[in-house]
Amino acid sequence: MLGRAFRGALRRWARPPALVRRSTGPHLRIDWAPGTGHVGVRRHATTAVADPDNSSSVATSSGPNVSASSVLSTVREYRQKYPECTLLVRVGDFYELYYEQADDVGSLLGLQVVDKKFKGGTVRFTGFPAHTLLRHLHALVARHQRSVAICEQFQEPMRRAFTRRVTRVVTPGTLIDDECLATTRVHNYILCIASVPAAGDGELGLAWLDLATGDFMAGSSTVDALSADLARIRPQEIVVDRDDAQVLGLLEAAYPPSLGAARPAVAKIGAEQFASGRYLAADADPAAELDPAADADPATESGPAAADAASRVDTEHLVLAASELSAGEQRAARALLGYVQGTQLGLLPPLQPPRRYAQAGHMRMGAATIQALELVRPITGGDARSAPTLLTELDSTRTSAGARLLAERLTAPSTSLDIIEQRLDLVEFFCTQPRVRSRIHEQLESVGDVERAVNKLSLNCGGPHDLLAIAGALRQVAKIKRTLRDHLKSSEAPRLRTAARKRTLAEAPSDRPVSEVVHDKARALQALAPLARAISAAIRDDAERDPRAFGFLKRDCCAAVTRLHADLAHKERERAQLQERWQLAHACASLRLDSIPALGHFVEVSKRDAARLDGLGEFRMIQSLKSKVRFEHAEWTYLLSEIELLRSRIQTEELRVFEELRDRVLAASTVIRTNSRVLAALDVAIASAAMAAARQYTRPRLSAAPTQPHCIENGRHPVVEAQLLAANRQYVANDCAFDAQSRVLLLTGPNMGGKSTYLRQIALTSVLAQIGCFVPADRAHLHIVDAIYSRIGAHDNLALDQSTFMVEMRETAEILRHATGRSLVILDEIGRGTATADGAAIAFATLKYLHDCIGCKAVFATHYHELVPQAVGELGALRPLQTAIFEDGQGGFSFLHRVKPGICSQSHALYVAQIAGIPKQVLALARAFKLQK
Repeated sequence: MLGRAFRGALRRWARPPALVRRSTGPHLRIDWAPGTGHVGVRRHATTAVADPDNSSSVATSSGPNVSASSVLSTVREYRQKYPECTLLVRVGDFYELYYEQADDVGSLLGLQVVDKKFKGGTVRFTGFPAHTLLRHLHALVARHQRSVAICEQFQEPMRRAFTRRVTRVVTPGTLIDDECLATTRVHNYILCIASVPAAGDGELGLAWLDLATGDFMAGSSTVDALSADLARIRPQEIVVDRDDAQVLGLLEAAYPPSLGAARPAVAKIGAEQFASGRYLAADADPAAELDPAADADPATESGPAAADAASRVDTEHLVLAASELSAGEQRAARALLGYVQGTQLGLLPPLQPPRRYAQAGHMRMGAATIQALELVRPITGGDARSAPTLLTELDSTRTSAGARLLAERLTAPSTSLDIIEQRLDLVEFFCTQPRVRSRIHEQLESVGDVERAVNKLSLNCGGPHDLLAIAGALRQVAKIKRTLRDHLKSSEAPRLRTAARKRTLAEAPSDRPVSEVVHDKARALQALAPLARAISAAIRDDAERDPRAFGFLKRDCCAAVTRLHADLAHKERERAQLQERWQLAHACASLRLDSIPALGHFVEVSKRDAARLDGLGEFRMIQSLKSKVRFEHAEWTYLLSEIELLRSRIQTEELRVFEELRDRVLAASTVIRTNSRVLAALDVAIASAAMAAARQYTRPRLSAAPTQPHCIENGRHPVVEAQLLAANRQYVANDCAFDAQSRVLLLTGPNMGGKSTYLRQIALTSVLAQIGCFVPADRAHLHIVDAIYSRIGAHDNLALDQSTFMVEMRETAEILRHATGRSLVILDEIGRGTATADGAAIAFATLKYLHDCIGCKAVFATHYHELVPQAVGELGALRPLQTAIFEDGQGGFSFLHRVKPGICSQSHALYVAQIAGIPKQVLALARAFKLQK
């Protein structure tokens, strides 16, 4: 007869080994130092602790009379190493928190906090089930901007003791789990800002990274331009030198405390992290590091060697790309990579080589402009779901990568005529080919977020579902490539030529076929069919997310798995036969064979049937419950040990196959990312084409010369028009024309007459054109602007002691300092918020400076009617415009929202007051007072 000791030993031996995260680097806390990963703290050590099934091992205390358990020792050790982090400790099937963190996190997550006794003392204690980790991570990190250190438990084969170690530090900028992010349709950037010691002009180096997708950018900024760059990048976490008072002050000004949770997290690191690092070394010789195996086909390589090779090649690309970065950009990129590697405990995913963001190639828009135009967030604050924005109106993309690309383009439109025309060519192709557009649009529906899937796999955070997403995307790549090629071979495509558009601008690109850009996209797509087939042949469509879960492989994926499953099925039949035989032999219909981790294998019968087995020597009672009795039996113990051993061997084989497929994917990550970028571009173009077809937008004609006319015929505001159409109302379109004789448009008119909407629609037309979209107008001849500057709306910043007027003046000063002759400036109500005489003087001086000194195209809206005659008389390139109003002479009126030449000498504020519901007595007093004046 097999004894309990043998049964326990066999069960432990059959237990599958834990999937252990590779860890080659130091741990990291928010304040960290090179070499150790912490200031004055050792590298991490693995701690052996008791079996988590023993509940007494989790009771801890901070009191002096409370003895320390091994779990508590682990908690204290890692609390010292990660003092800025919330520590989640895995104990059995729960994540637990101790000490004051239990109270803190308990209140945030709505968890019950208790005093748990432990040898004469108590400890504050709370926790949550392990399967809810991602939900609670989202709350802690994304919503409350906490940094979290996750301490996992591991059990090695042939050992009953558990070990625990921190496997990952999660910060707001290093979240990679889709369930933890508010949305995957925008980038989750972590930004590093580095001052340049030798630069005397306030130069700053920037580097920003989306760890989930691998997008890696670098660029330069200045003290004056940093706020605009922050508005464009929209980081979730910012890494800075803890001793850089200038940068810290700029961040405080850009993100005042009044923003609350909308402020990004700030991680402060030592200055030495900007001067040295493993990556982007200034004296690195990338040629000496090149691997001859780098030219191998990434789709056919597999195994750990392939993954290591892929990581090595990516590192070489990082070093090669670093040679194109400035000193400040290298400092920022070096510190950022070191920080991210520390949070991942030595792992660094295969990143894209850092792309240098050149401001000269993109339209500059400051934070005030991005906010005033409501490009990605409503002007009232909050996220895009609270009110419509330009992004929400344009975004009918079907992929997360496409949505991220559209958002990126909106905040950084291109100034390259060639790039813009290529994007417009692609939009035109899909506009004129609705069947192809509809078919590819449908095919894109099935494309998952492969960029995030690849990076999760590289960080050992991915699972079978990520492989399935990649395989599904590769299958769609093959279909989309075939759709494009089949159409291009048809008789219709060759007739689609840019010459048909009869361009008249001398600066327009050459008349190459529109279909050529489609050919380029089709050629760039690589289906990697062998890799897709290998994944689909191996992994079940309903596979679990965790690679440690049993049975995610198809049974016929390989001979070994097929044989093991056949053996397991045979043993399961033996189990059923044994149970049926004992039920009949002992007349126990309630008898069943089962096992639980805490008790092992047992034969369970009802209390009534227990007497039938109690007198038999082969059955030994091991547990008596209220309604059930459990026995052990050697034959059942041996059979179930064989079953568990087979399941363990299947899990081991599944893990081996998963790792092989993962390594093949990582080796092909460059190709997969290229596919994702191409599909994102197609997705954005199709969304733009669908919008253009539905709303009757037109293709703009663009010029690189600022001397060319800048004309919009029957232009509309895309967001306001959509809202009116939803209410079955018609938008009133208006013209706009800039030329040598009218570079500045002076707009007057009543309140609520549509002046602000007119200003915004002019700016949005340029934004749409320069991101490569058709525009809401009948015709549009535009020149490319290098920047758009806006001063619209009133708000204060009391946290920095700035009144509404002060904020207005600071924004106006930024425009006057940075605008150029190629810029577009829209200004509304300059000089309000102070005395009329002073305000009018500032307004006139600003208008004259824009006209005489800067020479830009500007639209200047004002209620200071007294300055209009002087401005019209002195400024030769100024043209007055007005918004029209209808009055019936009997107190009735209506706003026509029509812009026409001329000057409006009244603001009609009393009409607006009447609409707002001001009492009639007050209105009468106001009219009387006005007549006295």
